[in-house]
Amino acid sequence: MAKKKKTGPVLPVWLKHAWWIIPVLAIAVYIPSFQADFTLDDVLIVEENTYVQSTDKIPDIWTSHYWAGKLDANDTGLYRPLTLTTYNLQYALTGKNPVPFHIFNILLHALVCFVLMKTLSLLIRDIRIVFLAGLWYAVHPLHTEAVAGIVGRAEILAALFILTSMACYDQYRAKGGWNWLLLLMVSTFAAITSKEHGFLVPAILVLQEVYYFFRDKNYVWGAPRKWISFAAASVVAIGMWIFRSGITGPAVPHEQWLNVSASDRMATAVRTMAEYVGMHLWPLHLSADYWTDEVPIVGWANGMVLVSLLILAGLVATAYIVRRKWPAISWGILFFFLTLLPVSNFLFAAGFLKAERILYIPSIGLILAMAVVMVRGIDGAKTKTAALVAAGLLTLMYSGRTWVRAGDWKNNYTLALSTLETSPNSPRFNNMMGLELRDQKKNEEALKYFEKAVQSNPNHVPALVNLGTEYRNMGKLPEAASTLEKALALEPNTLATYVNLMSVYRSMNHLDQNLEVARKAMERFPQSAPVLWNAANAYQLTGDLGKADAIRAQARAIDPNIGTGK
Repeated sequence: MAKKKKTGPVLPVWLKHAWWIIPVLAIAVYIPSFQADFTLDDVLIVEENTYVQSTDKIPDIWTSHYWAGKLDANDTGLYRPLTLTTYNLQYALTGKNPVPFHIFNILLHALVCFVLMKTLSLLIRDIRIVFLAGLWYAVHPLHTEAVAGIVGRAEILAALFILTSMACYDQYRAKGGWNWLLLLMVSTFAAITSKEHGFLVPAILVLQEVYYFFRDKNYVWGAPRKWISFAAASVVAIGMWIFRSGITGPAVPHEQWLNVSASDRMATAVRTMAEYVGMHLWPLHLSADYWTDEVPIVGWANGMVLVSLLILAGLVATAYIVRRKWPAISWGILFFFLTLLPVSNFLFAAGFLKAERILYIPSIGLILAMAVVMVRGIDGAKTKTAALVAAGLLTLMYSGRTWVRAGDWKNNYTLALSTLETSPNSPRFNNMMGLELRDQKKNEEALKYFEKAVQSNPNHVPALVNLGTEYRNMGKLPEAASTLEKALALEPNTLATYVNLMSVYRSMNHLDQNLEVARKAMERFPQSAPVLWNAANAYQLTGDLGKADAIRAQARAIDPNIGTGK
């Protein structure tokens, strides 16, 4: 008697036509951030960025580093012109209104979820895995920082074009056609100019090819189209790296990495990477900033580092063991590590200790691996019920946490409140809370937060500047002068330090010191109207009225409203 041919699991009709459910859910969970304000770096990169406020600046965007639109920018190591161009064009259409920027980010996230499922459907033949991976990716709370924060658009765009690169590569190697190869090169270029992760596209294609090797029984080594694809993507990446190198400078690492040895930094990174894995499964304690209380700098002898090494080694071992039986799990784990490594602080110090936004791209791999495991559990006779319940509970938990987390990003005040609950000693957010309370005219409370920020990190320049300013507002001029002098010594490229220190010296009648600071400020910031206006006052107080008038004229040429109170 002939054996019955296996047909696989019977799928409900709705699942076969459910592509649009996921993007809709991706939008729905972010409803609380639709009306959000500019927060954190949104203010500097979008709201106050001179390169975003005029379409005439688009050519400059493509020949400048990411922070070039900020007069006192220190970090010249990033190059993301496509991301900045989207801000520029949107600013031209909608003006300085944060709502359209947030909505566009959320729509882009929905598009990424749709493209993710389409790309995975080319690689994986089980639509249930594709659907579950897309669902969890759409609602996972780890993505909130990238989606609800406008500057997270760099992560979203890079993810989008990495996925389209993968899809184009699959289609070209399978069908040929120069249109697919051209689209692959365009996608690689777009990914690179969105965020630095784009340079990984050639390596991601190699990993994709490894997946085909283990998935396909009749794998052909000599197929020329895959080698052409690798070469094309590599040429784009190398060419852009050379071009970019002529524009960018050194990146600025996080303040806490400055005196840390490479060995301790790498050990700390290993511990953090293991925590990232755990956060995918249980993302309840999230923060917009992680200080050394949450990310202690440790060495290799630390017990948690050794446990973390075992966890990471276990994941790599799992990827090797299941490479033939469940190649999608192997691909997902390796994709996670490949795309996390450049931003893990393991190879070099980045501008953060730990950050959720950088997981937007790596989580594609880990969430896929989780989805494969869950579907395999659903297929098991003994594990079916437990797996279905677990999948449902995780989806509800992820969705609810993202809804609440999206609300945290309403404005800097709500964000500071939520962040200080999880990272109470964060200098950055104690400083931010001080600024918010100052805007609310609660100066005594603001002072306490500025002081706590400086107590947590005596070398945190933004907090020193704001603390000095608060001392000045309260008439504590000697304290204000010493605090601002320290800020200037630590970082001579912060515009606000000069402006406030000149004001303090003027109030103390220290005219010579005022003039000395004014000269340094004009030399460093010749295009700043506030600097020039304060410098003019310094010259006037020393009796040089002609010089003062000439400098005021320069200031008014830059900002006609300077000195008018508007």
